[in-house]
Amino acid sequence: MHRGRKLSGGALLVTVAFVAVAFAPAAQAAVVAPTTFAFPSANSVVISSSGFIDSCQVGYFWSASRGDSVSQTFKGARRITHMILDVAVPTNALNSGAEVDWSLSINGHTVDSFVVSEGFTGTIHRDVTFAKIKGRKYAVKLYVTNEVPGGEGSITLSYADCGGAHSIVLKKH
Repeated sequence: MHRGRKLSGGALLVTVAFVAVAFAPAAQAAVVAPTTFAFPSANSVVISSSGFIDSCQVGYFWSASRGDSVSQTFKGARRITHMILDVAVPTNALNSGAEVDWSLSINGHTVDSFVVSEGFTGTIHRDVTFAKIKGRKYAVKLYVTNEVPGGEGSITLSYADCGGAHSIVLKKH
């Protein structure tokens, strides 16, 4: 903005005013550190032929028609696009080539599937990126998607502090 006024002798004095605007740095989006949750845990809902077997195992999983599953709700970031699941299979009584097929859903969206074959024990590690799921609460469900024929066995999963893997990380990728 400027204003002018004549001085004696015909000179023009120009006054210039500047308006200074300070800009603060753009607020950075809050980065929510991923949280590792125990899963399965004592707070999980377990549907299987035995549920909580002992202080270390849940299961015997073998039936999609019964609804064999482990589910739990976790509180996390506003949206997630990535999960890391570590789950241990301590007991595998499958035989005759049987397998237990699993899927994992978050808020009703299936984000991963995997198979536990006859003879496998140990840790299953799944690191999966998926389309954005919004929420603050995330209903996680690990569920059986096949039927193991009668007499062909079942598996268990580890929970609690029994040395086996049992966690899920939900995060924005």
